[in-house]
Amino acid sequence: MSNQIEDLREQIDNLDVSLVSLLNEYLYFPLLIGIIFFFIKKRFTNSKERALLTLDINNVKKELAKKEMKDIEHDSARELEVYEQVQKLNNGPLPNNTLVSIFKEIVSASLSINKDVKVSFLGPRGTYSHQAASSRFGDSVLYSKQRTIADVFRSVEKKESTYGVVPFENSTHGTVTQTIDELIRTPVKVRADLYLPIHHQFLSKSSDLSEITKIYSHPEALGQCSKWLNTKMRNVEKIPVSSTSYAAELASKELGAGAICSMVCADIYGLKVLDRDVEDIKDNTTRFFVIGQSYDGPSGHDKTVFSFTVDHRQPGALCNALAVFKEHDINITKIDSRPSHQYHWHYIFILEIEGHIEDEPLKEAFKELNDYCVDINIIGSYPRAKEL
Repeated sequence: MSNQIEDLREQIDNLDVSLVSLLNEYLYFPLLIGIIFFFIKKRFTNSKERALLTLDINNVKKELAKKEMKDIEHDSARELEVYEQVQKLNNGPLPNNTLVSIFKEIVSASLSINKDVKVSFLGPRGTYSHQAASSRFGDSVLYSKQRTIADVFRSVEKKESTYGVVPFENSTHGTVTQTIDELIRTPVKVRADLYLPIHHQFLSKSSDLSEITKIYSHPEALGQCSKWLNTKMRNVEKIPVSSTSYAAELASKELGAGAICSMVCADIYGLKVLDRDVEDIKDNTTRFFVIGQSYDGPSGHDKTVFSFTVDHRQPGALCNALAVFKEHDINITKIDSRPSHQYHWHYIFILEIEGHIEDEPLKEAFKELNDYCVDINIIGSYPRAKEL
């Protein structure tokens, strides 16, 4: 029996050797693809430069060390293709979600080798934005916590961060207006979206709900838990703060204070769970945007978000603009409006539609749209994430 165990352990050791070798070989190819794209972008075509397009890792590292190689962008659509492909190939016993988690870490390692990747999120540690960023980018990249959503945009806009992760809309409480405003105001682009189930917990240093005199949380979280608050905490002061995790931090410093936040915060800030899953709707979900300096080409399963204004004095101006998409059989999946701040009662409209801005139907539609709209701004085209 002991000999059999030793034989099995030896086989596992041999598999470990193979896995290490295969993982390192696997990472060479994204590096090489990044260099090829870089050369195409820079139009490097002489024989010396072409000679670098080999699987010689020393050449790869040498080129990646150059400052201009930091321009290589992460391909969001290709990443989603990889996850779908490995699930189709999987015959078990490894569950698909576990397999995808492993490959997310491989992609994360690939990103960190390709260039120094820093991802900004609404902090501090433990927020839902932090969890969304980690689920998308893994543990191999650098993370930068920001005090506000506007700070996340500013960090990406100034190129202090490679990417940012921001909440865009919630299935219970609707659009996150701070994100919409920054998408309009800044030149950053939407590169991808992702979904995260949101389950709010009520945490405190106190031992009973009857001891609570104030509640901290982000305004979105307070809105998503309005029924629970009205039922159990009607006369307790509600204090909106910049993030759910910051709410937990504040609650950890005050007796009688509570926070609506994620379960992760209980461990981070040493808080007790006084009530679980206090959100109004149990399949509560938030969609996040990944923002960066640019967006990728078409994947075949994309969405596009853009903003525009119309002449509000013209009867039917907005109706005429929206009719363009119907004529071209383009589905509008979301519409928002925000004050333009140019003059009273003038609005900027933000639309999300199916398709990529480089698709022919969208190109034709946007040509016609110019007849009815002004200040058209493409905010991003990105591969559609699977809804939960």
